[in-house]
Amino acid sequence: MILDLDDDRAQDPGRAGAKAAWLARGRRAGLPVLPGRVVVAAASRPAMALGLEVMERRGSGGARLRISQEPLPEDLESELTGCLDGLGDLLVVRSSSVLEGGGEWSGAFTSYLDIRPHEAAVAVRGCWASAFTVHTLERYEAARIEPGSAPMAVLIQPFLDADFGGVARYVDGEVTVIGVRGSPAPLVQGWDPGSHARVSGDVVRGDAAVALMGEDLVLEVAGTLRRAHDTIGATSCEWAAVDGEVTLLQLMQSAERSRPVLEVPPALASPPAAELARLVRRFPGPLGEALVLPWAVADPGRFMDPVEPAQVDPAQVDPAQVDPVDALIEATEMVRGLVAEIWHGPKPETSAKAREVLRELRGDDPGAALDQFGLLRSPDADRGEEILALLARVRHGLVEAGAVSRPEIAWHISAEEAMSILRSGRAPSLRTRIGFDRWEPYDAGVVIAHGEVANGTPAAPGVAAGRMCFVSDPADADHFRPRDVVVGTHPLPNLAALLWDAAALVTTGGGPAAHLFESARALAIPAVAAVHLDDILGGDPATMSGRVTLAVDGVEGRVWAHEW
Repeated sequence: MILDLDDDRAQDPGRAGAKAAWLARGRRAGLPVLPGRVVVAAASRPAMALGLEVMERRGSGGARLRISQEPLPEDLESELTGCLDGLGDLLVVRSSSVLEGGGEWSGAFTSYLDIRPHEAAVAVRGCWASAFTVHTLERYEAARIEPGSAPMAVLIQPFLDADFGGVARYVDGEVTVIGVRGSPAPLVQGWDPGSHARVSGDVVRGDAAVALMGEDLVLEVAGTLRRAHDTIGATSCEWAAVDGEVTLLQLMQSAERSRPVLEVPPALASPPAAELARLVRRFPGPLGEALVLPWAVADPGRFMDPVEPAQVDPAQVDPAQVDPVDALIEATEMVRGLVAEIWHGPKPETSAKAREVLRELRGDDPGAALDQFGLLRSPDADRGEEILALLARVRHGLVEAGAVSRPEIAWHISAEEAMSILRSGRAPSLRTRIGFDRWEPYDAGVVIAHGEVANGTPAAPGVAAGRMCFVSDPADADHFRPRDVVVGTHPLPNLAALLWDAAALVTTGGGPAAHLFESARALAIPAVAAVHLDDILGGDPATMSGRVTLAVDGVEGRVWAHEW
């Protein structure tokens, strides 16, 4: 049940977990990796099953407590006691889950430092128990993985009292080295931004990092990661240095996407483009694009707030009396008639023309499409409000059917799928994630063209836009909506569960070495760290949450703000 890190079997992530397997491959390649022992992943299965059973009755805390208190099997504890000789008087005990091969799980599980050999069994149980923390369970839910289904190996190595520590990343031949004095823990946990240097060949750029660590150490870290890249394919590492000697604490192949060139069509700087963007934000997704945008684009300022049933005039439609199926049928027919009127033609032709112009609006040259909207006849206000009232009933019907948890998420269900759900009265599953919306690039371009900009530190590549959602406490994130831009003060790991359906991530502190940004890179979420948002928001981010749209460029480290 326990392998030496030099055992060939430790290179198997299914047996030793991803973290230990990478380090085992590193030792075999001659890289500076400490010796260690691995409690294999299969040993955790009884603990995972126990945690799942207890959690159903006593919740997350009860599951963790029970696993922590449950003694190791006698044969495993005996084997553990006898295998730690030669690792020193102080140990590090770290999780090595089979899930940790991807950066999206960075920081999800527990590590223990300064552990005495006789405390190792307790630390092993603690690592297993960390699979049932509230924030880890939230990640399981976001990733649609059954809790306790992924076994966890545990890696035990000597403890290093580091002079310096940090992370490094290899991209296109250049190595970025980020370091702090002492342990890298404050850096990867999101509290300390660290000092940065970029190394190309033997050229080091980064005065602060050189002043802190010395040029020789920066070059040694960069050279070590290059060797890891050339021998085993690793592109990122966590490292520590003692007396100038570098040790690799963690290796992985970090996600890295292509970096698109950001080009904003000049037409998006016009007032009509901004007004249409606000309309699209309020009526997003397939339902909004099919049943609101084709007619509301003719007078977007008039229909800026989605109508909810509580606001509807009973003379138009009583939501308590209208069946959602009938509401969807009636709204669809009303939309066809209204689109035919404002686009000047028969229903089939005008519906197709509206779809084509909306498609052109999302293209590289939206100017002609914007010009066409200015020629349309303004829709009848009463009919427009009645359509919105009917769609409000449809969206609440989808909530009642269990398709979505909130009416605003129902915009992201197509009319055809909505009809199928409403006719059956139930949904196959609750829609918790909605994925990328094809209007997001248009929205990002408008915000960039019209908004105020603030600079930060690039943390994950890509460009995105969405409603700003400031999260001070991840335990109280009910105001988060899918495709929001998550904003926090520091990149703390407990924000990670929100990233599975966020448009982007921004923090006002911390730095790109944090585990949270590794998760963002793995999930293809653009991110920027250390942004002074107060300068462009006109107020505290906490008070402006939900009232501002943010565009995020994770390549250049820029964030723009514009009205929601």
